[in-house]
Amino acid sequence: MSVEKAKQTLEQANSDVTAELKQAVTARQEAERRRKLVDAQMQETSVRLAETEAKSTELADKLNKLQVWMDSSTVFKQFA
Repeated sequence: MSVEKAKQTLEQANSDVTAELKQAVTARQEAERRRKLVDAQMQETSVRLAETEAKSTELADKLNKLQVWMDSSTVFKQFA
């Protein structure tokens, strides 16, 4: 009788551990899925940031050229 009870206790413990393991595996898979999603979002954001920085540099160059042009126009108007 005590052997049967011990067997049932061990089977229940085994079942509990198996369920916990399944939950842990599921949680790990979900965490990995989320990590991959965040990695993809970060990569996309990095690309957009690089594009924005390039555009900002381009616009800054244009602004500098326009300022030089305006300064030179002002100098020519003073002599005219």
